Amino acid sequence: AVVSTQSTGIYVDQPEIKQKPVSTERSQSNLWLIKVPKYVSERLSSCESGTQFGVIQTQRTHTPSGQEFTFEVDPKLCESYNGLPDCPSAHTMKLGTLAGVNKNLAVYSDTDDAINIEGVIKTKFEVMLNRSDPKSSNSYLRLKRFEAEKKLDPGRKIVITNKSHNNFKPSNVSRKQMFTTKAEKEEKLMNKRTRLDADMVESMILRAFKKNQYISQKHLVAITDQPEAYLKTFLHKMCVYNQKPPHKNTWELKPEYRYYEPSESAGPSEES
Repeated sequence: AVVSTQSTGIYVDQPEIKQKPVSTERSQSNLWLIKVPKYVSERLSSCESGTQFGVIQTQRTHTPSGQEFTFEVDPKLCESYNGLPDCPSAHTMKLGTLAGVNKNLAVYSDTDDAINIEGVIKTKFEVMLNRSDPKSSNSYLRLKRFEAEKKLDPGRKIVITNKSHNNFKPSNVSRKQMFTTKAEKEEKLMNKRTRLDADMVESMILRAFKKNQYISQKHLVAITDQPEAYLKTFLHKMCVYNQKPPHKNTWELKPEYRYYEPSESAGPSEES
């Protein structure tokens, strides 16, 4: 379809549909509708051309719904195949008519040139299981049970084998640690901070606070080059942590460790 937009709106140009003539030459032909069970149609479609599928006995039995015949499927074709169990062999065939206004059925065929009405279905021929035959009834129950179990059967199953397989145990090592090269490990060891003597760490802390009254923990770690957990033991001993503005999240020396002049503390200080 082609869509075109104009000032007055949107118009859709539909493609031209090719119209075919309808042929009614065979519309008066009477056709039969033959209905068979699914398992019968499957075995019938698997037969080769010219194969005897079964025997029809023509002793007619009149019923209110029509005439009935007996149909016996060939025993060889009733045997199990493709994993399916054997199917029933004894059937009844009911012959009747499609009466009533709402039961008019026609058959159409569509060709390149025209649509043909092949005829109207007037007769219905239905093949049903002969439930009076015990053997066929048992075969039918086994077949339906097999179909129901097949629907409930999951696609994946747990199979127990006696053969050994390669089992991969889960590892606690992360993917980043697993693919860390030897050079990266050596560099990490070289850059690892080592603990210095307590007197040396205290001296570095005092020298740092001599320049700035308020220093963040991140900058103290960089200045002293000490492990953060080890450095915090000295900070809790020597310093006070400010949790309120204007010097929030910074450390300040305790009064007993301060040795700078009062004038310096009163002046502007550099925050980190």
